[in-house]
Amino acid sequence: MRIGLITDVHNHPVELARALALFRSEGVDQVVTIGDTCDAFGRADGGPEVASLLIEANAIGVWGNHDFTLCGEVSAGVRERFPEVVLSFMGRMQPRLVIDDSHFSHKESSIDPNDVMQLWELSDQPLDLWERAKHAFAAVTQRLQFVGHYHRWWVATPGGVLEWNGSEPLSFDPNLRYFVVVGATCEGWCAILDTDANVLRSL
Repeated sequence: MRIGLITDVHNHPVELARALALFRSEGVDQVVTIGDTCDAFGRADGGPEVASLLIEANAIGVWGNHDFTLCGEVSAGVRERFPEVVLSFMGRMQPRLVIDDSHFSHKESSIDPNDVMQLWELSDQPLDLWERAKHAFAAVTQRLQFVGHYHRWWVATPGGVLEWNGSEPLSFDPNLRYFVVVGATCEGWCAILDTDANVLRSL
């Protein structure tokens, strides 16, 4: 199976359209968004186009901190600010998603995605992705975990951090577990996960 991964679109339809065109040319079977697809706090324009493109692509996915208020029980105030196409697409998003042996969430699986405070970065402590990855390995059993949120490429196994910045394909050892951070689509990135070949390619 080929899964097209996007994350942190943040209402950027041009960058999203590029990613979806690449997915079509590569014969992707399913498009998955890993959160912050639409943005309730940043630029307002672009959201309807993003939602329409992803509805057309039959995308599935999870919510993030920037689009949390567009999911579930949406307040009247939010409904007044966003067109129905945005609310319709975001209404499909889940707190986390599992496909075969892959776990998808906006942030690490050890946090509660139903608690918006945990989705935001509220700590004054320096970011330590390795510590977060270790908690994530303990939180779920899936062999592969994919997150967005951090706007970078990064990967670790339970044995430590690997040297990888997205510039080359990432081959997964079937005997190891992986925690992977996917680069932001609003910055021009997307990826294809080939579950049969055990490879992730950034595009």
